[in-house]
Amino acid sequence: MRAPRVFTVLAAVALVGVACGDDITTAIPEGLEVFTATLNGANEVPALVSPTTATGAATITVMDNLVSWRVEVTGIENVIIGHIHFGAAGVAGGVMVDLAPTAGDYPTTTTIALGSLVVVDSVLTHMRAGNTYVNIHTSDGVGGADPAGPAGDYPAGEIRGQLVKQ
Repeated sequence: MRAPRVFTVLAAVALVGVACGDDITTAIPEGLEVFTATLNGANEVPALVSPTTATGAATITVMDNLVSWRVEVTGIENVIIGHIHFGAAGVAGGVMVDLAPTAGDYPTTTTIALGSLVVVDSVLTHMRAGNTYVNIHTSDGVGGADPAGPAGDYPAGEIRGQLVKQ
């Protein structure tokens, strides 16, 4: 099932639950896992040389081995890439899933990544253990990392958030 359909189905299920006045958790399909992350510069490892006001939110759903994602950001420039990495809070780790965000500048709240992928079991093991995070990387494309220069020059990551199972 494609990611937009997954989110559409989940939204429809949620609306039916709200309309009926039922506890919405009873309408969630059996076996569906939901993870969320709040993205900001304070979570970056190593710490940013200069602060950023960019923020974001990620929602990751898992059904069997299908991982689906939606990433929204606000106040960020020069987005180039975004990933799910393995690593505990405060620890930098390797890339596990490419979220393929749409590159660009996002002064207002915008969905930059929406997709799904069948993953290997080790990805799910790290997620369930609380050892994954979402990271959005930026670069102004001029020289190396220079946060004092044009905005959005954090190629190692500008905003990050630890994934937490809901």
